[in-house]
Amino acid sequence: MTAMALKTVAVNPDKQALADLRAQIDRLDGALHDILLDRAELIDQVRRLKGKQHIYVRPGREAQMLRALVARPQGKLPEGLIVRVWRELISGFTLIEGALKAVQANKATVAVVPPPAANDKDAWWPLLASDKKNVLTVFACLPFETVKPGRSNARMTLPMGLIVGRLYPELTGDDRSFLAMQCVHVPEGEMRRLLGKAGYKVRQMLLQQIGRGGSAPMAFLIETEGYVGRNDTRLARLRAMLGSRLQYLAPLGGYAVPLKSGRR
Repeated sequence: MTAMALKTVAVNPDKQALADLRAQIDRLDGALHDILLDRAELIDQVRRLKGKQHIYVRPGREAQMLRALVARPQGKLPEGLIVRVWRELISGFTLIEGALKAVQANKATVAVVPPPAANDKDAWWPLLASDKKNVLTVFACLPFETVKPGRSNARMTLPMGLIVGRLYPELTGDDRSFLAMQCVHVPEGEMRRLLGKAGYKVRQMLLQQIGRGGSAPMAFLIETEGYVGRNDTRLARLRAMLGSRLQYLAPLGGYAVPLKSGRR
């Protein structure tokens, strides 16, 4: 019988130390995320307590918070990082909601909002979709040229900001549009099928339940290819197919498709 020597695998101490440090960073990232979720919950409680208060932006309160944070030891954090991070945390939905309310009250002409995204707890679009008078709509995007030379990041192909106001977009020949809907007992899959049957090419569909319970209505925001006017004939087709399950349907404007890099 031939004896076989067992080989011992040498462990690189530097590589192991690097793996340990990365594992610690992962744990801290998870802890930071949990803290941000807790903070968001507290902000939501503050919002509910404020009720119908009309002051959404408090620059003085923001300045006090930032001064207190900057006064703390900064360690090896890059200069300005704390201010940038906390400004993002402080603003978010509060500024957007205030801007939209100001436009609705004729105290501002337009508001710029981020592109709608899935799983956004503080989404702005339900504010517009819940307005049955359909006063405010999306009518443009910023910037109009979104892809920089040499960049292939898919996010760069999306508009970085949408402009909302009391203006309906014009047909340009290369457009995207939004529809706002409120329905009961219409699953997402069926909604996509009905939209396709009505003649719409769906780019994105966002959902948000209104209230609680199995019979609670569902709000939809649908982004489609092409232009959808206020009297688009496909709207009547969609209303007929949804019947009594449809509570509300209105075009929410749209925007001219941005230029790609090098396109003029």
